[in-house]
Amino acid sequence: MGRHGPFSVNPLKHSSPVPDPSTGLPRPPRAPREWNGYNPTPVDREPRNPLPGPDDLGKRLEWNQHSRRDIRVADLGIIALFAGFATWRAGGLVWMTWWWSWLVLGLWLAHGWWFSRHGNWLAAGAVWVQQDKNWVNIYELTRIRFTVSGLNRVLNLTDSSGRTIHGLVIRDVQSNQPMWDLVYNGILHSVASGNCDISDKARSVLKVPTDLGRPPTEDHPG
Repeated sequence: MGRHGPFSVNPLKHSSPVPDPSTGLPRPPRAPREWNGYNPTPVDREPRNPLPGPDDLGKRLEWNQHSRRDIRVADLGIIALFAGFATWRAGGLVWMTWWWSWLVLGLWLAHGWWFSRHGNWLAAGAVWVQQDKNWVNIYELTRIRFTVSGLNRVLNLTDSSGRTIHGLVIRDVQSNQPMWDLVYNGILHSVASGNCDISDKARSVLKVPTDLGRPPTEDHPG
């Protein structure tokens, strides 16, 4: 039956060997994507306040984080939209005398400051992926679900130690192709082991071959 159980097949039919945690080599092949954006790991700056990943599973190889400039531009855009809408609704600039208008703007700016320091952290090593504080071992996944959160298509991942990532944004991780290559290779190995419960919808979205792992299950997000 093999160490991976009765559904085990050779994962190397569809993937590459597990990269070495210390070097990241060999790098996995190019993984299929549904999102073709381009947001590679920055080479001109270090991450701001990077959150700690696993201590014993190798170094960080790829990471993504909005720059402060990106966040400021987004904040200014929201403020401009708010000001334009308020001016239109009030028929002039009288809204600038309303205390709650400045409260809304203040709260939004505070959110942008907090987000620039603590949020939007995405990283991956040879065998792990991390979103904000949470990380999972991508070669020991036991559950993969697809769902939609707001405007985002996301994955919910659980590994054999019970660690979870709820809401891994597919667009964000796939826009960094080398990061997605690492994550996808781990997903394939986990599914091929026969120990990973992947829903039919997640399998379809991720383009996981139908002959890997367990038969598909219903897509309960969980």
